[in-house]
Amino acid sequence: MKFKLDHKIFTLIGMLCCSLSFAQKVEFTVPKSIDVLENIIFDFQNDFTKPIAVDAAATPDDFSTTVDLFDLKYDGNNKNPYLNLALNKGAKAKQFIERASWTVTFKKISKKSTKVSIDIESIIPDRWSKKEVDVKLTQSTGKVENEIKEFLLHYKKPKSSSAHATADAAAEPTAEQIAAAEAQAVAQMAELENRKIIQKTTSKKLQALFSKKQFITLPTTADSFTKLLQIQPTEPECEDCKGGKYSSWDIEDVFNLIYAKMNDGQEYYALQYYGDKKVSGLPYGLVFNESSPSECKAKFARYNARLYQTAVEVDANTSSALTVVTFKMNGSFIRLEFGNQYLTRLHVSNKEQ
Repeated sequence: MKFKLDHKIFTLIGMLCCSLSFAQKVEFTVPKSIDVLENIIFDFQNDFTKPIAVDAAATPDDFSTTVDLFDLKYDGNNKNPYLNLALNKGAKAKQFIERASWTVTFKKISKKSTKVSIDIESIIPDRWSKKEVDVKLTQSTGKVENEIKEFLLHYKKPKSSSAHATADAAAEPTAEQIAAAEAQAVAQMAELENRKIIQKTTSKKLQALFSKKQFITLPTTADSFTKLLQIQPTEPECEDCKGGKYSSWDIEDVFNLIYAKMNDGQEYYALQYYGDKKVSGLPYGLVFNESSPSECKAKFARYNARLYQTAVEVDANTSSALTVVTFKMNGSFIRLEFGNQYLTRLHVSNKEQ
């Protein structure tokens, strides 16, 4: 009988320990009113927050919002301190979390006391980590909870001075500025509506070209592209190219692909789109005339993607601004170009431009 009782006790202890090991919620009391906490929680920031709008829900005695951390990297011993990742069997050490969210809830206890609860809400790995990270077993380390606790306990919102108030009043927009902003907003909404009716198609040739669902790795050969496309290239002359020529393929009347090996050792290929439809078939969910610079920067954040504007020469006397996203992936330097605010060109090289 004693053995059975002891066995039950140990079983209960084991179950309790197991449930505690997966607990995520942290609770504490802050000696401040709920109104004060509501006003300051949106000022919380660290190296992984972003200045974005977040949802909130409020009643006289309760308030709830989220704290979101972005671009959390894990690579061997270099681990982000905010999550203990649970990895599936066979997963690689290098992982990337696009976004992790914690729910922060305030409950009024008295006029000068508030109960705070923080609970991890969601974990969003990027497309490469999605199948390797077990989001259900991944835990918060408690670091962000401690940071929020210290922030709520000690942070005081700066008071606006009379000088700031005067400056703010002077900075109020004029009627002309308001009208211009409204006109711009109307134009942007019209553009968004027009883009919704643009036809989206899938290119069989692009699917064949990127049949492995990834960028074609370098080094390669012109024959490899010819075999994938089933199209014979032209070979325009090029003084700086090995053999004095490079290879060019015209595809479906709207694409041009070039491949070149340069005398200085550079090897690259570039795919240009000239059409006005949205065309899928590229790897990683990229879509010509639909993928935007900000989307692509976020998509390849694990590769430290950079977004910036550069100038390109139109003719001998004219240049224009061009938005690009660049990153290094699997030994190749990738450059995505956005000639009309959306993806129009892909350039892959063995050397950085």
